[in-house]
Amino acid sequence: MKAYTLSQFLLSQKIFWRTPASVVVAFGLPLLFGGLMPLIMPDGEVGGATMSVYMVTGVIVMVVAMTGFLNLVEALVGRRQALILKRLRGTELPDLAIFGGEILTVIAVGLLQLVLLIAMAKLLHGIDLPADPALLVVTLIAGLAVFAALAVAASGRVPGQGTTVMVSMPVLLLTIGFSGFAYPVSEFPGWLRAVAAVLPITPIAQGVRTAYVGRDFVHQTGSAVPPEVGVLEGFQVMGSGWLVLAAWLVAALWAGKRWFRWEPRRG
Repeated sequence: MKAYTLSQFLLSQKIFWRTPASVVVAFGLPLLFGGLMPLIMPDGEVGGATMSVYMVTGVIVMVVAMTGFLNLVEALVGRRQALILKRLRGTELPDLAIFGGEILTVIAVGLLQLVLLIAMAKLLHGIDLPADPALLVVTLIAGLAVFAALAVAASGRVPGQGTTVMVSMPVLLLTIGFSGFAYPVSEFPGWLRAVAAVLPITPIAQGVRTAYVGRDFVHQTGSAVPPEVGVLEGFQVMGSGWLVLAAWLVAALWAGKRWFRWEPRRG
């Protein structure tokens, strides 16, 4: 099983880097945003983090949506319509190995983007390195896994490549809105915070920001500066967030089992 998954991972990696649209949109755009956005942000601090840090951590969250969801939906739909998935399933590759290889590709690309974003933040903008790298990596991997599973499920409902925008754009807009990229979630109205609390993007954003700054952005209220947290404390304050992500992962796997299609869709 491991050998099959590794084989599919290497194949998926090769396809990704040989597809210009994937490299530019899913890989390049977040890096472009991460490099340019802090340059145009005004000086200042919001709830314990500078505006530049808010932008960089927001871009890291965007990586989850663009690499983990948008790119994978497009890739799966394209390969399904081109009969590639059907041919792969006709080989010795188990179904789990096919999905495992795709999800590992998403995680590998996402981690590479994370390293490059941190390097740019430090070298170009003088932003401190993450206070808790372990929490940052675990949060990113968890987020990518959840959104990759959602992409597998959503791809089964998309008729063809030309219609992937129908599911991709709402996810991207929700990511921008609820990640704190444009406005701190802690300052949302109460009813909107309740909605945000059950969406998968919110704990990802909170975990990324907590890990980067070393403060408890999970329980932040209003514009108050959150208290500092240690390395182990960061994992603890994310307790409810881990539960939300686990629930979405289970739901996505269930939906993927019901909705995913190996055969091309017509019409």
